Amino acid sequence: MQMKPSLLIISVTLLAVSLLAINLQGQNLVPFILPLLLVSSFGVGIAGITLWRKHVIPVKALASLENIIVDHMPSGVTLWAFDFAEMQQHTIIVSGFISAVKDFMFEMRKGDLKKLETEFGTFIKEDGDFLTVTCITSGNTKAEEEWIRRRLQTFLRVAEIRHWNNLMSWAGDTSIFEESFFQIISSVINMNNTFKLQKQRISNIRRKKARLYAELKNLDSEIDTIEAKLKNGKISEEEFEVRKTRIKNKYKRIREYYINTCLLLSRVTRKPIEEVEASREIEKIRSNFLKLKSEIDELHLKKCEGTITPIDIKNKEKIQKELIILIENLEKFM
Repeated sequence: MQMKPSLLIISVTLLAVSLLAINLQGQNLVPFILPLLLVSSFGVGIAGITLWRKHVIPVKALASLENIIVDHMPSGVTLWAFDFAEMQQHTIIVSGFISAVKDFMFEMRKGDLKKLETEFGTFIKEDGDFLTVTCITSGNTKAEEEWIRRRLQTFLRVAEIRHWNNLMSWAGDTSIFEESFFQIISSVINMNNTFKLQKQRISNIRRKKARLYAELKNLDSEIDTIEAKLKNGKISEEEFEVRKTRIKNKYKRIREYYINTCLLLSRVTRKPIEEVEASREIEKIRSNFLKLKSEIDELHLKKCEGTITPIDIKNKEKIQKELIILIENLEKFM
């Protein structure tokens, strides 16, 4: 019968403490005590690492999950998807989102990439013989990523064994996979724990949204303040431009975080009666956001290359105004 490492550590520690007590009573047992204390300390460290791997890594990994998408490799068709924010499965994801996701997934296939960082999150991919499974997360450590990969590999192995004949002669019906794939993912990860962690995550995101909104308002006030100071001659034109540029750069960064946060929350805060209408409106907002994001990236590239024109700068101001309208529209669904 083997003793558990934790019990062994406790036993060694108690022995060291006992010897230390004897030593204090006058007997010199230092040569025995020091090695035991070193072994005890080393054991505690090992136990801590084991505890971290067993409990903390899975919790952080589960909390980071956003979407899982299963594609049929030969055709590239999405067979099944699960949204962890809503804790619901979908055969078809919102078209604007999935089209952008598909672009990233194509980029991963073309470059034979297993991981890709995007504005939508971190894409983690595993391939089988017939299926590709891609998990979108909010970002992970290496250990968390490996934990997720092991579960994706298990999912692929079980799914392909169970549906081997269907996949070999698949004729386009995705409904045959829905219930089965959900059962498989539920056997791979603890869905009850995931649900609890996602609820906590959404709660944290709501607080983050409120904080980001307050920061945007404060930055608006800062710009108003320095404009008033410039008008009253309290600061120079040069100082005004420096401070304005710094504030606007920060505003732009926070605004993008805020929009992404609102887009995520819009998926989980809709009222049931307004489901269809809200879905259409949110789809428009998503599409507009992707379009504006692409235009901003092009203008940023022009600025870096030194080819930006006065017309481009005016367009940039127009885009910024459109983004503000986007934020106001998103607020209606919060």
